[in-house]
Amino acid sequence: MFGFDASLILKAISDKQLKLPEPSFHRHWPWFDEVADARAERAASRKREPENTLAAPIFEAIDRLAKPDTDKEGQLLAIQLARIALAMPHSDQDALIARVMALPQPLKAKRELLAAIALDGQVLDVDIVIQGVDDWLEEAPKDAWQKRQNTWEIEPWLELLPFTTRPGAVIEGLTKVKAFYGTGWAKRWERVLASVAQVPGADGEALLAELARHHTDIASDFEWMNTILGRDSATAVLLYVDLFIEGVLGWGPHSASGWHVGRALVAYVEKFPQLKDQLRRRYETVGTGPAGAMLEHFFGEFGDDDDLVAMVKKYVATGRTYDGFMARAVGAVALRHEPVQDGSNSVSIHPASVAHIRKLLFGLLGGTPLEAALAKSCLIAIDVLRDEHGIAANDTRHPDVLSEIPWPPEAAA
Repeated sequence: MFGFDASLILKAISDKQLKLPEPSFHRHWPWFDEVADARAERAASRKREPENTLAAPIFEAIDRLAKPDTDKEGQLLAIQLARIALAMPHSDQDALIARVMALPQPLKAKRELLAAIALDGQVLDVDIVIQGVDDWLEEAPKDAWQKRQNTWEIEPWLELLPFTTRPGAVIEGLTKVKAFYGTGWAKRWERVLASVAQVPGADGEALLAELARHHTDIASDFEWMNTILGRDSATAVLLYVDLFIEGVLGWGPHSASGWHVGRALVAYVEKFPQLKDQLRRRYETVGTGPAGAMLEHFFGEFGDDDDLVAMVKKYVATGRTYDGFMARAVGAVALRHEPVQDGSNSVSIHPASVAHIRKLLFGLLGGTPLEAALAKSCLIAIDVLRDEHGIAANDTRHPDVLSEIPWPPEAAA
């Protein structure tokens, strides 16, 4: 009668010993961000030495209960206990857990156990999880109105699919379930998106891209941005940028604006400097639509000399004149913003060295009329910033003294 409650008490004692944080009401179980570490630990050693033995009596009880001749209540208790025990430090119990999964009880009673198995680092059998989805879809029409009110019964099955032997099954599973809900009962499947985002490695990013191309409507643009960038890798950043360029993301009345995306990219480029060249190359080949504007917003936040030159070339090729995007990029090149102290939102503004870019721009004054006009506007903007914030050490007043061409133009008189 008190077996399950006793297991929860042992789990609480174990968590306290291990100094684990208290469960949050704002974060629902299961926490799939633990899957990657669990798989890595399992790959390193199957014979793990547990940090404590508090799960041992729970597994002993499961061993006694997980038998074909045990009554229904006993078998269901074994399933419940296994979900708790797997969340505690334990030795290799794969064979016992397989016995529990084989008990002749309804599959829906084993859903939480399947989640615990995934969190323990095992790869789930896709056929079992798909069967759970199909069983729900078979029963759903009997109470269709009630089922379509929410997703709490079926979404936990869908979020298991990325951690199966065929992670791509989440695409087809979601397609079938969305067909049941129809357009009149459309739901936001954020938990599915969050679980796909936790699939480790390149496979996870490929699956995210496939999910975005088939089911962009399951979350807002901001959720897509935060989810993909939240993987905190250079390849994930490029994945998001490429999806934005393709138009998969970044369109519609509620899309993430180019300004927000550009600002969000700054932190990741600071962390992964190799992204800078990749983003510039994409800018050089992209059109003048939202994707180009997004990258120009980024250059306005974190641009350098090469980015400004790339913008000048793009402006000349597309017939654009000096504008606010270019002005912000000039500001990013000409000024350095340094926090007053660690963690402060206040910054000190210092002049950056602009000798190289001024010389390049000065050389464009002899080019086509559009090149000359753009270069002149950029040079004047830089001079205004230097008047206000000073000149960096060792920078000259003239962009290219050896050219013997006067600057500013008024000096020719």
